[in-house]
Amino acid sequence: MKLPKLASIRDARKMLFLIICLYGGLVSCDSIENARREIRLSNEVPEIDKTREAKILTVFFGLDNALPPRARALDKNAPGNDGTPVIFSLEVDPSTLDASDFEFTTQNGEKKQVIAVTLLPAEEEFELRTALLIGDYGDFPDNPPVSLEIVGDILSRTGVNFKGQTQTVIPLPAGPILSYAEYFTFSEDYPYVEEGTGCDCPKNETNQIVKAVWSGGVRNTEGGELGDEELDAFQVMMVNGADTMLVRPFQLADLDDNDNNIDLCLKEEGTPIRVMVKAGIAIDPNDDVNPATEVEILSRW
Repeated sequence: MKLPKLASIRDARKMLFLIICLYGGLVSCDSIENARREIRLSNEVPEIDKTREAKILTVFFGLDNALPPRARALDKNAPGNDGTPVIFSLEVDPSTLDASDFEFTTQNGEKKQVIAVTLLPAEEEFELRTALLIGDYGDFPDNPPVSLEIVGDILSRTGVNFKGQTQTVIPLPAGPILSYAEYFTFSEDYPYVEEGTGCDCPKNETNQIVKAVWSGGVRNTEGGELGDEELDAFQVMMVNGADTMLVRPFQLADLDDNDNNIDLCLKEEGTPIRVMVKAGIAIDPNDDVNPATEVEILSRW
């Protein structure tokens, strides 16, 4: 592959980011090739989701007129359009998701429609809360999108309706933040992925897992996958009886699949209640660096 001459380190990092996204996932835990990407529903849906509020957690203006040619795989009109990940508080029912369900409002008050929506690449079991919206929602800095409303019937997998929910759009220059986190353990019927793209934490060493969901896809500041170099940037607050402690994951997992979900592998016992990440360890596709970010951790079950 012949690459164009790059004008700066920033351009070089962005090109590396796009190359990794284009060819990403070809090598992972045990050098297993990427399977064909498709939405995967879990066999079980957490009952607790029936009582949790259905809302939009974050709307991230990730790319402005900059979706690359490879995005044609998502929609034929995607290249050159805006890419905006939306994170929901609950997993959505894919059969109820449609581009007409969303409406953006710009800084000047214009209403903008979505031309395509997909749950890819966050397509694994228990990850179906991130939708990528494709379209033209205004331009930064003159007239960017400032809010998003759900105008159609989008249902959670437990039947809760998101219609009428609104959220402010995180502006283009902002870096990625944590949107959602949950903890869980490996049960006997858990769809465990031992090797390959998006493989799980090592089963015999892991006591529990915190799934951290970012506002959009992230890489490290050099354009590569988050990994051992970033471990010390993550802290998890846990309670065990009357004690509160701060722990760090011994490993990151669910990598090399180009989505916004990262698993933190924990050895300690207790109840995780909050996850914190230091500033300056991750970039989004627009090359914006994350601020210090933290979010409450919920129980999956």
